[in-house]
Amino acid sequence: MSGDLYIVATPIGNLDDITIRAIDVLKNADIIFAESVERTQTLLSHYDIKKKVLSYNKDNEKRKVQTIASYIENSKIVALVSDAGTPLISDPGFHLLSNINSNIRIVPIPGASSLSCALSVSKIPMNMFLFYGFLPKKENDRKKKLNEMLCLDVPVFLFESKHRLVALLKNIYEIYGADTQVGIFRELTKVYETILCDKVENLISQFEANQPKGEFVVIISPKNSNTNTEKDYLSTIEQLIDKNFSNKDIVEIINIISKDSKKEIYKNVLSIRHGL
Repeated sequence: MSGDLYIVATPIGNLDDITIRAIDVLKNADIIFAESVERTQTLLSHYDIKKKVLSYNKDNEKRKVQTIASYIENSKIVALVSDAGTPLISDPGFHLLSNINSNIRIVPIPGASSLSCALSVSKIPMNMFLFYGFLPKKENDRKKKLNEMLCLDVPVFLFESKHRLVALLKNIYEIYGADTQVGIFRELTKVYETILCDKVENLISQFEANQPKGEFVVIISPKNSNTNTEKDYLSTIEQLIDKNFSNKDIVEIINIISKDSKKEIYKNVLSIRHGL
């Protein structure tokens, strides 16, 4: 009889932001695999949990698959945690779940996430949004992604480090415009938690004067205040064609914001492309 694999959400800052169920799973696990052994030991110590913790991170995740599988196949209960928040959301874990035996029971233990935390206090309407995680480090690649997101006309949810925050804000200024509303969420649930929502030009001035510190969640409002409707997505198709997107990619993008069938969208793409 094999064991189980638990995907356990842990606090993103405040150690009290953990569910009773997560504590119970960590107490009963035979072994815990963690993105950071040191940070996880701090959490376990806070709740007087004494368990063996092994490293599982982006550098060794492929090598550790068989190790984790062996523990489970030998009837061990394994818990997987990330540095903070919910595993697999811009954190290691996907490779493991994609490569272990399909007969292994995988149990999600939901809890804290910087994604849901920032969304809950966002002043930018978030009924529909795009989550990207970290943008590319190279500026040209980052600007290309921002241009793609601009065409979708929906709020964009990003993670960013203190080292590239100002550069990101300047790219947003250039591509989206100076008046674009941007939400900045710093050190969520921690002592120096900061929540801002302002025009991007004002945020650039603020962070150039005061060097960014900590970890950041960034939400970019769409360029237009109104979300695309069935009548105006044709202009978005024109923009995507101008940016040399393929017909297939355009159909996939428009399908996100339109209720039309892909077949109907494809007809419109061809019609506009041939008419240009």
